[in-house]
Amino acid sequence: MEIGDLIEVNRGQYNHWALYIGNGDVIHLVSPDGPSKVAFCSVSSFSGSVACSKGMITIETLQDVAAGNTYKINNYLDDEYKPRRTDVIMWDVDKMRGRTIKYNLLGNNCEHFVTFLRYGQSESKQADDFLKDVLTGTAGLLGVLTAVAASATAAASTLRK
Repeated sequence: MEIGDLIEVNRGQYNHWALYIGNGDVIHLVSPDGPSKVAFCSVSSFSGSVACSKGMITIETLQDVAAGNTYKINNYLDDEYKPRRTDVIMWDVDKMRGRTIKYNLLGNNCEHFVTFLRYGQSESKQADDFLKDVLTGTAGLLGVLTAVAASATAAASTLRK
């Protein structure tokens, strides 16, 4: 394991992401509500303001973060982006440790955080896949509803004849 490696921790229904920083330690973004809470931003229609949950950037041992779950190195964006130099990564780690930042499951989660540290690009395949599933499910549901509506219209038309 090398400084800057992305660590993917299997937590069952989702994966948690951390970045290896040496000596058995990782940095990661933790939602204060815990992993069971889903954090989305909400927009106030009255004020137009956006409210998001807060996440804490913490440094812990990899063993504590994994908490008995399986984990692996997964530098899955290496073919797309060049990893930043270790000194640049560690400079950002020192600057960010202990900070509280906005947390959003789909736009600023633990995976976005660590991909930014490694590549200088914030991405989350897990969030992208979730959105695709929702859109596919919505499109599929809309297709079924359209077919049902068309069928009902055709049946009503037949009954009127």
